[in-house]
Amino acid sequence: MTTTTPLFLTRHVTTALALALTTTLAAAQSPMLVSTGIPQGTYASMFKDLAGVCGTAAGLSLAEKPSSGANESVDRLLRNEVSAAFVQTDVLHARRTTEDLGGVKALVALHPEPVHLLALTAPLVEGGVLGIGGRSVPFNTLGDLAKRRVGVWGGAAVTARLIQLQAEVDYRVTEFNGPEDAMQALRARQIDAVLAVGGAPLAWMRGLDRSVKLLSVPEPWASKLRNVYRPAKLSYSHLGAQGVATVATEAVLAVRDVRSAAAAGPLLKLRTCLQQQLDPLRDTVGHHSAWSQVEAGSVPHWPVFERGGGPTTTTRN
Repeated sequence: MTTTTPLFLTRHVTTALALALTTTLAAAQSPMLVSTGIPQGTYASMFKDLAGVCGTAAGLSLAEKPSSGANESVDRLLRNEVSAAFVQTDVLHARRTTEDLGGVKALVALHPEPVHLLALTAPLVEGGVLGIGGRSVPFNTLGDLAKRRVGVWGGAAVTARLIQLQAEVDYRVTEFNGPEDAMQALRARQIDAVLAVGGAPLAWMRGLDRSVKLLSVPEPWASKLRNVYRPAKLSYSHLGAQGVATVATEAVLAVRDVRSAAAAGPLLKLRTCLQQQLDPLRDTVGHHSAWSQVEAGSVPHWPVFERGGGPTTTTRN
């Protein structure tokens, strides 16, 4: 006996299969959107390195979404606008005190993010008449910035306020759109210092000369900051700076705590690729030098992403 499938049912099944296939292909071809930072920053450079290596080695399609800094990137994760974001852990810890960040996890720990304090090399002259009889005010350390004006942008605004609170140095924070605006204000003496955070060397600092210098973060301020930051050194030969003492936070690649296998799979694949391809990321000429400070087994200072929203682990606080 021969049975015939009704035409309307055949069409319905065909349409459903076509829709499912289209959805699957669209999902497979849709790039993973990653929030970075300013175009000339460390995060943007490292993203390009990662996208190139893992695009070839793991077949991952990654797309960059530049941001003003870690604050905006965290906002994008919370609004489900991106799949992953380069952020600083001090920003996460600071924001956790006033909002729920339980849905934000660390996919992988990255590199130290040193605090860069910059001031003009020439001392500030206060008082006097037409520069005569004034008082010379040099800036050499974090402690010299008490009651002074400090320019920041992006996630560094959170860092500046944390340092201000924990180190007990009462400077005034002024926010700018980016390094160009902040450095212009510094040269015009509208502010006394610039505070920037990022994996060294910062690309935008290549254009600076010795009219600008790095300030140190020595004792006792370094000890006051040890609950959130760790000691670090900065060297920029074109500024005549070698082994300048500072402190550093940590960069992580953060993600939303997704629970479905479809959403978690690409993230886990990205983590595996990053960990397995660290040698090419470190060794390829032209890649950012911050890759040399990334360790495959490093545990982030933030709860770690586990597939399907399972238990998370944090061994460092």
